[in-house]
Amino acid sequence: MNPYPHVFSPLTIRGKTYKNRLIAAPTMFAHSIFTIPEMKENVYRMVEDRAKGGFACVSTGEHPVNAEEGTALFYVHPMDFTKYEGPDFEAMKEYADRIKKHGALCYLEFCHEGARAEHNPPYSPWGPDAYVREDGVEVKALDRPMMEKICKDYYNIARYARECGFDGVLVHGGHGFNMQQFISPWTNHRTDEFGGSMENRARFPIMLLDAVREGIREDMVLELRFSAEDGVPGGMTIEDTVEFCKCIDGKADIIHISNGLKWAGSQTHTFTSFLEPHGYNVEFAAKVKAAVTKSKVAVIGGFNSPELCEQVLAEGKADFIELGRQGFADPEFPNKALNGQADHIRRCVRCFQCYPGFCEHKTDVPLWEKGMTKEQVDEIYSPASMGRCAINPNTGFLFHPEQMPKPQASRKVLIVGGGPGGLQAAITCAQRGHKAVLVEQTGVLGGTMNFTDTDGDKEDLRNFKNLLILEAKEAGTDIRLNTTVTQALLDEVKPDVILIAVGGHPFTPPIPGIESAMDALSVYHNMDKIGHKVVLVGGGLVGCEVGLHLASAGHDVTVVEMQKMMAAETFGYYRNALLETMDQRGIHQLLGAKCLGFEGGGVRVEVDGQERFLNADTCVYSMGMKPNSDAVEAIKALAGSIPVRTLGDCDHVAKMGDAVRAGHMAALEIL
Repeated sequence: MNPYPHVFSPLTIRGKTYKNRLIAAPTMFAHSIFTIPEMKENVYRMVEDRAKGGFACVSTGEHPVNAEEGTALFYVHPMDFTKYEGPDFEAMKEYADRIKKHGALCYLEFCHEGARAEHNPPYSPWGPDAYVREDGVEVKALDRPMMEKICKDYYNIARYARECGFDGVLVHGGHGFNMQQFISPWTNHRTDEFGGSMENRARFPIMLLDAVREGIREDMVLELRFSAEDGVPGGMTIEDTVEFCKCIDGKADIIHISNGLKWAGSQTHTFTSFLEPHGYNVEFAAKVKAAVTKSKVAVIGGFNSPELCEQVLAEGKADFIELGRQGFADPEFPNKALNGQADHIRRCVRCFQCYPGFCEHKTDVPLWEKGMTKEQVDEIYSPASMGRCAINPNTGFLFHPEQMPKPQASRKVLIVGGGPGGLQAAITCAQRGHKAVLVEQTGVLGGTMNFTDTDGDKEDLRNFKNLLILEAKEAGTDIRLNTTVTQALLDEVKPDVILIAVGGHPFTPPIPGIESAMDALSVYHNMDKIGHKVVLVGGGLVGCEVGLHLASAGHDVTVVEMQKMMAAETFGYYRNALLETMDQRGIHQLLGAKCLGFEGGGVRVEVDGQERFLNADTCVYSMGMKPNSDAVEAIKALAGSIPVRTLGDCDHVAKMGDAVRAGHMAALEIL
């Protein structure tokens, strides 16, 4: 019996049948196939994999409607949307061909960012109002001829989508783009027939939708993405959006409710983090659905479970669920849900590995201003890292798993360490036909990730950890707990290769009295020993997250950091969400403070040359991790001539996703 009857209920719109209610939302610019040619095949595969995975409909990413006043970020290949032949046309058409051959419907997404468009001299951005942007760029107010020009552009790209063979179009009017700018009282101060009342403010968006309908004709689907709210003081509210949706009821076949502003994606909840609820926009979508009678309603916003999708649809709060980043984490989401394998879905942990975003927090600066090397920055922003998922190691826009050499024979692989790197290595070894023996010195699998068992913010990461354990067991891995590497073990197993994934340990610097303090990772297993007032020394990523855990449990937390910014090793959307939540939970922050020592009843620090004593019931330190190098060297000494590979924290301290990928790659390289 299908446990998700609403999710897998078909729906037909304009003769196009959606086989279920799951739509793969856009996650990469459509024009990236022209902008970064070496990524072209991976981008095609991205949408094709989602079609294979069972989504009813798959959308390309956004494409600007013109390369003039409406150009977008990274758009360096202007296209003629009146030309239905040639290399550009065939390249765009291939999106549709690859999606449709797997039984999914396909959309071409397009947009015009209006006043927020990229500056493209000699052209200037056009918006509802004339003003000078914060970057000094002059925005021109749209007049009738300018509006008609944009309408023609919408018609041309819509007609182009039809000629390419798309089943529908996704018109992006949200995230602060041109349509939203007209609806929002924050950006539209006009006094003519395009300003003031909702009827007037909706006039230009309706002109655009009419132009699109003319271009796609009556047998294609028109879906409109629109934000529920601006998310800024004085901005568009859900009440404004509901009134607008009443004006366009039936003009858009599907109204797709997102949120916020592109350039403030974390602050305005365009992209939610692990610190925010799943299905963030559901109640907004429900208000729109209650107000319209002809249009269907779709909702996006942190969905990663078929259970929540089913609940939202069953309660009548939306007609479709859109999944974005989940498409990177597991494009097989629909098929697994339909085939009774929901517990095998790799559920997005919303970590922003695939899309780090921009510096939004007032204390944030670009990575290259934080002392990172060019190589470190390139690792995050290179085409190879774009679209890379922390929990799905087969991702990344310059990664082709099938190009790895085939194993010459089945190998016996000894994996030492049952953390995320070791577990993923075991899973991949089985997929490659190797026989893995995994030994773990403790009585449990999971390694450092076992802290998620008690951290309320890390439910999704806990689910992933448990899934790794499940998959490793189902792969037939010979798992041995409470086991260390000895000569007797090597003589018994006779491995062809040894993969060492023994992790790291908390770094304990020689600070006076530190032996009386608790290391941050021990906090999770000793919550009953933590007093009310906590001083946590070390405001890196781990320290901040442990501070959040303590604050959520009711503790009065002060985080002390020697640098002038918290969580300096991260940035963008993740860092903004982290620090915003620290403020919300009342965590005190002391920056530029050097820890002089841990004493009875608190911590002595130096700030601006002055000593201060911070009272505490419990002192905690988070000074980073160090690889378990001694354990690695001991295993290497026993291994002798057996090939050895280190991965995860025992090689170099990194994030969970790095360990997962290292385990996967190490297994792929065993021939």
